[in-house]
Amino acid sequence: MKSIKLNYNEIPPEENEFVDIIADITHQCNMTCKNCYIPNRDIPDMDLDRFKDFMSRLGGKAFVRIMGAEPTVSPNCAEFIRAVYDYGKANKHSCTLVTNGLRLSHMSYLEKLFDAGLRHVVLSMNGVDNDDWYEAIDEMRCAEKKVKALRNCRDKKLNINTGTVIVPGINEDAPAALKELIDRENIRNVLMRIKNVGQVGRYQKETDENVKLEGLVKLCADQFGVSEDYIWSFHGVPYYNKFNEPNTILFPLREGSKTFNRGRWVKITNWDTENDSGIPDPGSKRRGRVTQDFNLAPFYEHLKENEGGY
Repeated sequence: MKSIKLNYNEIPPEENEFVDIIADITHQCNMTCKNCYIPNRDIPDMDLDRFKDFMSRLGGKAFVRIMGAEPTVSPNCAEFIRAVYDYGKANKHSCTLVTNGLRLSHMSYLEKLFDAGLRHVVLSMNGVDNDDWYEAIDEMRCAEKKVKALRNCRDKKLNINTGTVIVPGINEDAPAALKELIDRENIRNVLMRIKNVGQVGRYQKETDENVKLEGLVKLCADQFGVSEDYIWSFHGVPYYNKFNEPNTILFPLREGSKTFNRGRWVKITNWDTENDSGIPDPGSKRRGRVTQDFNLAPFYEHLKENEGGY
Protein backbone atom coordinates (compact mmCIF):
# COMPACT_ATOMS: atom_id res chain seq x y z
CA MET A 1 0.00 0.00 0.00
CA LYS A 2 1.39 3.40 -0.94
CA SER A 3 2.06 5.93 1.78
CA ILE A 4 -0.27 8.92 1.99
CA LYS A 5 1.35 12.34 2.33
CA LEU A 6 -1.14 15.10 3.11
CA ASN A 7 -0.43 18.78 3.67
CA TYR A 8 -3.51 19.37 5.83
CA ASN A 9 -4.45 22.58 7.63
CA GLU A 10 -7.50 24.52 8.77
CA ILE A 11 -8.14 28.26 8.91
CA PRO A 12 -11.00 30.35 10.34
CA PRO A 13 -13.47 31.79 7.81
CA GLU A 14 -12.14 35.32 8.40
CA GLU A 15 -8.81 34.21 6.89
CA ASN A 16 -10.37 32.60 3.82
CA GLU A 17 -7.91 32.13 0.96
CA PHE A 18 -10.12 29.97 -1.28
CA VAL A 19 -12.30 31.01 -4.20
CA ASP A 20 -14.55 27.93 -4.38
CA ILE A 21 -15.93 26.75 -1.04
CA ILE A 22 -17.76 23.44 -0.65
CA ALA A 23 -20.54 23.28 1.92
CA ASP A 24 -21.86 19.72 2.29
CA ILE A 25 -25.17 20.61 3.89
CA THR A 26 -26.37 17.00 4.16
CA HIS A 27 -24.96 13.48 3.89
CA GLN A 28 -28.38 12.10 2.91
CA CYS A 29 -29.21 11.22 -0.69
CA ASN A 30 -32.07 10.01 -2.89
CA MET A 31 -29.67 7.97 -5.06
CA THR A 32 -27.08 5.23 -4.45
CA CYS A 33 -24.48 6.09 -7.08
CA LYS A 34 -21.49 3.80 -7.46
CA ASN A 35 -19.20 6.85 -7.39
CA CYS A 36 -19.74 9.05 -4.32
CA TYR A 37 -17.09 10.98 -2.44
CA ILE A 38 -19.13 11.06 0.79
CA PRO A 39 -21.12 7.80 0.98
CA ASN A 40 -21.52 7.90 4.78
CA ARG A 41 -25.22 8.56 5.50
CA ASP A 42 -24.94 8.66 9.32
CA ILE A 43 -23.74 12.28 9.61
CA PRO A 44 -26.25 14.89 10.86
CA ASP A 45 -27.19 17.72 8.50
CA MET A 46 -25.23 20.95 8.66
CA ASP A 47 -26.59 23.40 11.22
CA LEU A 48 -28.22 26.30 9.35
CA ASP A 49 -27.64 28.90 12.10
CA ARG A 50 -23.96 28.04 12.34
CA PHE A 51 -23.70 28.28 8.56
CA LYS A 52 -25.25 31.75 8.68
CA ASP A 53 -22.64 32.76 11.25
CA PHE A 54 -19.93 31.22 9.07
CA MET A 55 -21.12 33.22 6.05
CA SER A 56 -21.20 36.45 8.06
CA ARG A 57 -17.51 35.94 8.92
CA LEU A 58 -16.31 34.58 5.58
CA GLY A 59 -13.55 36.74 4.13
CA GLY A 60 -12.52 37.31 0.57
CA LYS A 61 -14.97 36.90 -2.28
CA ALA A 62 -16.07 33.30 -2.66
CA PHE A 63 -18.27 31.10 -4.81
CA VAL A 64 -19.98 28.77 -2.36
CA ARG A 65 -21.00 25.36 -3.65
CA ILE A 66 -24.09 24.07 -1.86
CA MET A 67 -23.44 20.34 -2.00
CA GLY A 68 -23.75 17.17 -0.04
CA ALA A 69 -24.47 13.73 -0.89
CA GLU A 70 -27.58 15.44 -2.35
CA PRO A 71 -28.36 18.97 -1.07
CA THR A 72 -31.96 19.06 -2.30
CA VAL A 73 -33.01 16.36 0.18
CA SER A 74 -32.27 18.83 2.97
CA PRO A 75 -35.49 20.59 4.03
CA ASN A 76 -33.38 23.74 4.42
CA CYS A 77 -31.74 23.71 1.00
CA ALA A 78 -33.37 26.99 -0.09
CA GLU A 79 -32.42 28.63 3.21
CA PHE A 80 -28.77 27.67 2.80
CA ILE A 81 -28.82 29.32 -0.63
CA ARG A 82 -30.51 32.40 0.81
CA ALA A 83 -27.94 32.56 3.62
CA VAL A 84 -25.05 32.86 1.15
CA TYR A 85 -26.54 36.08 -0.20
CA ASP A 86 -28.11 37.50 2.97
CA TYR A 87 -25.22 36.84 5.34
CA GLY A 88 -22.41 37.08 2.82
CA LYS A 89 -23.58 40.19 1.01
CA ALA A 90 -20.87 42.44 2.48
CA ASN A 91 -18.28 40.48 0.52
CA LYS A 92 -20.61 39.79 -2.42
CA HIS A 93 -20.34 36.03 -2.11
CA SER A 94 -22.40 33.96 -4.54
CA CYS A 95 -23.32 30.30 -4.80
CA THR A 96 -24.09 27.36 -7.02
CA LEU A 97 -26.10 24.22 -6.33
CA VAL A 98 -24.36 20.92 -7.14
CA THR A 99 -27.14 18.36 -7.51
CA ASN A 100 -28.25 15.11 -9.10
CA GLY A 101 -31.23 17.09 -10.39
CA LEU A 102 -34.04 14.70 -9.51
CA ARG A 103 -35.97 17.31 -7.54
CA LEU A 104 -35.17 20.00 -10.08
CA SER A 105 -37.34 18.04 -12.53
CA HIS A 106 -40.25 19.65 -10.65
CA MET A 107 -40.49 23.30 -11.66
CA SER A 108 -42.37 24.21 -8.47
CA TYR A 109 -39.37 23.09 -6.40
CA LEU A 110 -36.87 24.88 -8.64
CA GLU A 111 -38.97 28.04 -8.28
CA LYS A 112 -38.41 27.92 -4.48
CA LEU A 113 -34.65 27.74 -4.96
CA PHE A 114 -34.78 30.49 -7.56
CA ASP A 115 -36.71 32.72 -5.19
CA ALA A 116 -33.99 32.10 -2.59
CA GLY A 117 -31.41 33.47 -5.01
CA LEU A 118 -30.22 30.45 -6.99
CA ARG A 119 -28.77 31.45 -10.37
CA HIS A 120 -26.08 28.79 -10.91
CA VAL A 121 -26.44 25.01 -11.02
CA VAL A 122 -24.14 22.03 -11.61
CA LEU A 123 -26.32 19.16 -12.78
CA SER A 124 -24.91 15.63 -12.62
CA MET A 125 -25.54 13.86 -15.92
CA ASN A 126 -23.34 10.77 -15.93
CA GLY A 127 -25.76 8.99 -18.23
CA VAL A 128 -26.75 12.06 -20.27
CA ASP A 129 -30.11 10.83 -21.68
CA ASN A 130 -29.31 7.10 -21.59
CA ASP A 131 -31.04 5.02 -18.90
CA ASP A 132 -28.66 2.10 -19.36
CA TRP A 133 -25.70 4.34 -18.51
CA TYR A 134 -27.46 5.77 -15.47
CA GLU A 135 -28.32 2.30 -14.19
CA ALA A 136 -24.71 1.10 -14.62
CA ILE A 137 -23.17 4.16 -12.93
CA ASP A 138 -25.84 5.66 -10.66
CA GLU A 139 -28.02 2.59 -10.08
CA MET A 140 -31.19 4.33 -11.23
CA ARG A 141 -33.00 4.68 -14.54
CA CYS A 142 -33.56 8.41 -14.32
CA ALA A 143 -32.81 9.85 -17.75
CA GLU A 144 -36.26 11.38 -18.16
CA LYS A 145 -35.99 13.30 -14.87
CA LYS A 146 -32.45 14.41 -15.66
CA VAL A 147 -33.46 15.86 -19.02
CA LYS A 148 -36.52 17.50 -17.46
CA ALA A 149 -34.28 19.13 -14.83
CA LEU A 150 -32.00 20.41 -17.58
CA ARG A 151 -34.97 21.91 -19.42
CA ASN A 152 -36.28 23.54 -16.26
CA CYS A 153 -32.90 25.12 -15.57
CA ARG A 154 -32.82 26.37 -19.15
CA ASP A 155 -36.31 27.81 -18.86
CA LYS A 156 -35.37 29.65 -15.64
CA LYS A 157 -32.31 30.99 -17.47
CA LEU A 158 -29.92 29.62 -14.87
CA ASN A 159 -26.19 29.48 -15.46
CA ILE A 160 -25.89 25.78 -16.31
CA ASN A 161 -22.99 23.40 -15.72
CA THR A 162 -23.31 19.70 -16.41
CA GLY A 163 -21.12 17.08 -14.74
CA THR A 164 -20.27 13.75 -16.37
CA VAL A 165 -17.97 11.06 -14.98
CA ILE A 166 -16.47 8.86 -17.69
CA VAL A 167 -16.46 5.21 -16.58
CA PRO A 168 -14.48 2.94 -18.93
CA GLY A 169 -16.59 0.21 -20.47
CA ILE A 170 -19.84 2.08 -19.90
CA ASN A 171 -20.21 5.67 -21.12
CA GLU A 172 -17.15 6.58 -23.20
CA ASP A 173 -19.56 8.02 -25.80
CA ALA A 174 -21.02 10.48 -23.28
CA PRO A 175 -19.35 13.66 -24.66
CA ALA A 176 -20.98 13.19 -28.08
CA ALA A 177 -24.34 12.30 -26.50
CA LEU A 178 -24.11 15.36 -24.27
CA LYS A 179 -23.41 17.67 -27.20
CA GLU A 180 -26.36 16.19 -29.09
CA LEU A 181 -28.61 16.76 -26.07
CA ILE A 182 -27.41 20.34 -25.65
CA ASP A 183 -28.09 20.98 -29.34
CA ARG A 184 -31.51 19.33 -29.19
CA GLU A 185 -32.58 21.31 -26.13
CA ASN A 186 -31.22 24.56 -27.59
CA ILE A 187 -28.99 25.34 -24.62
CA ARG A 188 -26.74 28.11 -25.85
CA ASN A 189 -24.70 28.81 -22.73
CA VAL A 190 -23.31 25.84 -20.81
CA LEU A 191 -20.14 24.49 -19.21
CA MET A 192 -19.83 20.74 -19.76
CA ARG A 193 -17.62 19.23 -17.05
CA ILE A 194 -16.01 15.94 -18.06
CA LYS A 195 -13.94 13.98 -15.54
CA ASN A 196 -12.76 10.49 -14.71
CA VAL A 197 -13.41 8.37 -11.63
CA GLY A 198 -11.92 9.70 -8.40
CA GLN A 199 -10.72 7.03 -6.00
CA VAL A 200 -12.21 8.60 -2.88
CA GLY A 201 -15.23 7.42 -0.91
CA ARG A 202 -17.13 4.85 -2.99
CA TYR A 203 -15.93 4.36 -6.55
CA GLN A 204 -16.04 1.95 -9.50
CA LYS A 205 -12.56 2.01 -11.04
CA GLU A 206 -9.09 1.74 -9.53
CA THR A 207 -6.35 3.97 -10.92
CA ASP A 208 -5.01 1.29 -13.25
CA GLU A 209 -8.51 0.82 -14.76
CA ASN A 210 -9.24 4.52 -15.08
CA VAL A 211 -9.15 6.71 -18.17
CA LYS A 212 -6.34 9.24 -17.68
CA LEU A 213 -6.16 12.93 -18.55
CA GLU A 214 -4.75 12.14 -22.00
CA GLY A 215 -7.63 9.74 -22.60
CA LEU A 216 -10.18 12.35 -21.58
CA VAL A 217 -8.62 14.83 -23.99
CA LYS A 218 -8.82 12.29 -26.84
CA LEU A 219 -12.45 11.44 -26.07
CA CYS A 220 -13.43 15.10 -26.02
CA ALA A 221 -11.47 15.92 -29.17
CA ASP A 222 -13.01 13.07 -31.12
CA GLN A 223 -16.56 13.66 -29.92
CA PHE A 224 -16.72 17.46 -29.71
CA GLY A 225 -15.19 17.88 -33.17
CA VAL A 226 -11.99 19.70 -32.18
CA SER A 227 -8.35 18.61 -32.30
CA GLU A 228 -6.33 17.31 -29.37
CA ASP A 229 -3.79 20.05 -30.06
CA TYR A 230 -6.55 22.64 -29.71
CA ILE A 231 -7.54 21.29 -26.29
CA TRP A 232 -3.95 21.00 -25.06
CA SER A 233 -3.28 24.59 -26.16
CA PHE A 234 -5.41 25.72 -23.18
CA HIS A 235 -3.55 23.57 -20.65
CA GLY A 236 -1.79 25.79 -18.11
CA VAL A 237 -2.69 29.06 -19.86
CA PRO A 238 -3.23 31.57 -17.01
CA TYR A 239 -6.28 33.24 -18.59
CA TYR A 240 -8.10 29.90 -18.62
CA ASN A 241 -6.37 28.31 -15.63
CA LYS A 242 -5.54 31.07 -13.18
CA PHE A 243 -4.68 28.61 -10.40
CA ASN A 244 -2.25 26.66 -12.60
CA GLU A 245 -4.01 23.37 -11.94
CA PRO A 246 -2.17 20.63 -13.87
CA ASN A 247 -5.20 18.32 -13.80
CA THR A 248 -7.67 20.75 -15.39
CA ILE A 249 -8.20 22.01 -18.92
CA LEU A 250 -10.87 24.63 -19.64
CA PHE A 251 -11.63 25.47 -23.26
CA PRO A 252 -14.41 26.92 -25.45
CA LEU A 253 -15.91 24.76 -28.17
CA ARG A 254 -15.94 27.79 -30.42
CA GLU A 255 -12.46 29.05 -31.20
CA GLY A 256 -11.90 32.64 -30.15
CA SER A 257 -14.51 32.68 -27.37
CA LYS A 258 -13.26 34.39 -24.24
CA THR A 259 -16.38 35.29 -22.27
CA PHE A 260 -16.67 32.41 -19.86
CA ASN A 261 -20.43 32.62 -19.19
CA ARG A 262 -21.31 32.89 -22.87
CA GLY A 263 -21.37 30.04 -25.34
CA ARG A 264 -20.45 26.40 -24.88
CA TRP A 265 -17.40 25.48 -22.86
CA VAL A 266 -15.81 22.25 -21.69
CA LYS A 267 -13.84 21.62 -18.52
CA ILE A 268 -11.81 18.41 -18.34
CA THR A 269 -10.74 17.40 -14.83
CA ASN A 270 -8.51 14.52 -13.84
CA TRP A 271 -9.82 13.10 -10.53
CA ASP A 272 -7.46 10.15 -10.64
CA THR A 273 -5.46 9.63 -7.42
CA GLU A 274 -2.33 8.11 -8.92
CA ASN A 275 0.05 10.10 -6.73
CA ASP A 276 1.64 9.97 -3.26
CA SER A 277 -1.17 11.96 -1.65
CA GLY A 278 -4.01 9.63 -2.62
CA ILE A 279 -6.21 12.60 -3.57
CA PRO A 280 -7.10 14.03 -6.99
CA ASP A 281 -5.47 17.47 -6.82
CA PRO A 282 -3.07 17.86 -3.88
CA GLY A 283 -2.28 21.39 -2.83
CA SER A 284 -5.22 22.99 -4.65
CA LYS A 285 -5.42 26.68 -3.80
CA ARG A 286 -8.90 27.05 -5.30
CA ARG A 287 -11.16 24.61 -3.45
CA GLY A 288 -11.87 24.81 0.29
CA ARG A 289 -14.37 22.87 2.38
CA VAL A 290 -16.44 23.86 5.40
CA THR A 291 -15.27 21.61 8.22
CA GLN A 292 -17.25 20.06 11.05
CA ASP A 293 -16.22 23.01 13.25
CA PHE A 294 -17.05 25.60 10.59
CA ASN A 295 -13.47 26.35 9.73
CA LEU A 296 -12.01 25.98 6.24
CA ALA A 297 -9.69 23.25 4.98
CA PRO A 298 -8.35 22.30 1.54
CA PHE A 299 -11.17 20.32 -0.06
CA TYR A 300 -9.36 17.20 -1.24
CA GLU A 301 -7.15 17.00 1.85
CA HIS A 302 -10.20 17.24 4.10
CA LEU A 303 -11.91 14.49 2.12
CA LYS A 304 -9.00 12.10 2.63
CA GLU A 305 -8.45 13.09 6.26
CA ASN A 306 -12.10 12.32 7.04
CA GLU A 307 -12.70 9.46 4.59
CA GLY A 308 -15.24 7.05 6.02
CA GLY A 309 -16.29 9.66 8.57
CA TYR A 310 -17.54 13.14 7.78
